[in-house]
Amino acid sequence: MANIRKSFNFRNGVQVDNNNFIVDPNGLVGIGTSTPTEAIDALGNAKISGLTTTSTLGVAQTANFYNDLKAGSINIDPVSGIVTATKFVGDASGLTGIVAISTTGFIAEGVGIHTFKSVGIGTTNPEYYLQVGENPASGVGVGITDGGIVASGVITATTFVGNLTGNITGSVTGVAASTTKLETARDFSISGDVEASTISFDGTSNVSFASTLTSSFSANTSGIITASKFAGPTESATSTITTGTITNANITNADVGIGTFDDLRIDKAAGASLVVTSTTNSSVSIGESVGAGNSSAQLLYTPGTGRLDINNYDVGGVVINLHEGTGTGTTEGFIVKYDNNKQFEVTYDGKVGVNRSGATLAENFEVGGSARITQNARIAGVLTVNQGGPNEITLGDGSNLPISETQNFNVVSGISTFNKLNVGNNLSVGSSITSGTTAYFGGKVGIGTTNDHIFKTGPTALVGHVQGSIWANQGFYTAGKIILTDETDGSSYVDDRVIPNDFSPIVPFVDYGDFQIKSGGSSLFTENLLIVPSVGEVVSGVGTTNGSLIPTSFLTGGSKYLTKVGINTYAARSLFDVGAASTTMNSYFIPPSLSQSDIDLVRVLHETPTALGYTQSRKVTPDGIVPGAIVHNQTTNTIQVGASTNTFRNLSPVVAFGTIVSGAISTPADGYNLNAPANSTNDANFSFSTALQSADYTVIVSNTGTSTFTVPEVNKTTAGFRITFSSSAASKSYSVMILQV
Repeated sequence: MANIRKSFNFRNGVQVDNNNFIVDPNGLVGIGTSTPTEAIDALGNAKISGLTTTSTLGVAQTANFYNDLKAGSINIDPVSGIVTATKFVGDASGLTGIVAISTTGFIAEGVGIHTFKSVGIGTTNPEYYLQVGENPASGVGVGITDGGIVASGVITATTFVGNLTGNITGSVTGVAASTTKLETARDFSISGDVEASTISFDGTSNVSFASTLTSSFSANTSGIITASKFAGPTESATSTITTGTITNANITNADVGIGTFDDLRIDKAAGASLVVTSTTNSSVSIGESVGAGNSSAQLLYTPGTGRLDINNYDVGGVVINLHEGTGTGTTEGFIVKYDNNKQFEVTYDGKVGVNRSGATLAENFEVGGSARITQNARIAGVLTVNQGGPNEITLGDGSNLPISETQNFNVVSGISTFNKLNVGNNLSVGSSITSGTTAYFGGKVGIGTTNDHIFKTGPTALVGHVQGSIWANQGFYTAGKIILTDETDGSSYVDDRVIPNDFSPIVPFVDYGDFQIKSGGSSLFTENLLIVPSVGEVVSGVGTTNGSLIPTSFLTGGSKYLTKVGINTYAARSLFDVGAASTTMNSYFIPPSLSQSDIDLVRVLHETPTALGYTQSRKVTPDGIVPGAIVHNQTTNTIQVGASTNTFRNLSPVVAFGTIVSGAISTPADGYNLNAPANSTNDANFSFSTALQSADYTVIVSNTGTSTFTVPEVNKTTAGFRITFSSSAASKSYSVMILQV
């Protein structure tokens, strides 16, 4: 009989039990409390299975999310624990699995580097531990493995130390320190102007020649005659000999080997030589002041030091002119050798080489080996280091930096790796930066900006700024604030009310806290949102012993402070405070709404193992329906509250009401569709279209102007009830009220 118009007016409100449900005379609704102070004042938990829409959600303490959480472009997956974001900024010391260099490359140690792989120079496929060029067994190159050296060419060295085994081919020079005997003995003999007996020599003993001048000896010889004394004519004379001419010679004091010549010329067809010997220093002086004066120069050999000096006693320099004449042909250079190896060279066309023996100079200055400059070095052109080899570097090619903008320190792989890089001033990177371990920044960090002018000024000590979106795929943790604000300076919101001093004891301070979100709309996609005041204490519940938590302050002797939630209010005055309403919108609270058949499934869900959702129900409500639970019954259009562990009852005790005139209902009944009575003599039989347990309701009958009585239990059933009168029920006029208990 839902289509029958009805109206109830309770002047002083409605109360169910002591504090299960109450509507006070001011229209305030209390659930779990007998003294409501708000439009809806609920003491206990609130469970809402549908969508809850709020204009502002404030979380004063910790918020737990058990499904995906999305905030802008940030997504948190609670199952995998993955947080996805476009960028990540902050301490990455815990990140693993990031490799910034080749895992088979060189390994840095305390005193250098090493590698467990082969090293190739001039080859991409080394077949020895160290290989230069090709495999020496099949091409031109050198290979070293396990201490052995294999070379396809000639090995040249100033000194060989150690035993030589096997065959040696080619020329061998130097000192054989351990040779004691020749395999085949050889004979020594002397012929010519000096003669001696033939002597056999096998290397086991010294050789001594007893020689004499032959009877045919003549001073007319092409060789050198050395004697302790020269004896001959003392007068000036001109003598002509076969191999040369002494012209205009004045020989004096010949007995002691000293002679003076105006000119001395040695002219012979074969090789000619001039030898100056002495038991001490030997010198040749040239110039006006003969005898090493200030206008002279000197060649000096000192036997004690074995040194040859070229001394210019005048203020001029020493000039070596490689080509003073007019001849034609290739001009050689100025060369200094040691042990027949070229150590220093200056070519006629201005090229200088140091330790470049065997090489043809191609550059103006070449050094074979290391070079050290103790002071400044200036290069007007381009400087290339290790040209053509690994890690080639070019400096001064015209770019803005000393190093080319296209230069890779490792030109083979294109990756430049440094053990430690210290940049004293600004560092600008045009592309991406990869840190294999940890990155530290001692100052500000900006992403998406090239300066700190765009940094917000509101937050204090702001060291980071992201101009754009950011994404973290493994979570975002902070020990400080989380602020989403539209303030131009990036500051958080504070209580800006002006409160008179005499109101301060009673007007609460509005604390927006460290979690602030200023947004036109916000969505939380989660199955479980927890707002708790503090660290929890373990208590019994949730299906297992000590498996539940309650706020610490809720224990005996605690402060009893709980988390408060405010909607449309800046200071929550109770557990759940809807602070304001408006006639311009739907200002009412919508509880979860189910049909009677759905409610029948939900109320026994924790008792039905085969039902979908049984496991979750047992986890959170092992004892069944929580007292104070509220649901809207769509079938009866009533607000119902948990009456037991597996039943709900109407929040209002009135289930149905009707006025009967002469045995027929004249006023529509409310709830459970109370049907018109079927009169049978003195009995009026009422029925429900929806079953109602007989133990859950009471029927009060009021005879018009006579008496009021209650229908006995024996006359009640699940399908309806029976009223027995002393005379025919068809002629009775009365009212019927069905109350749920």
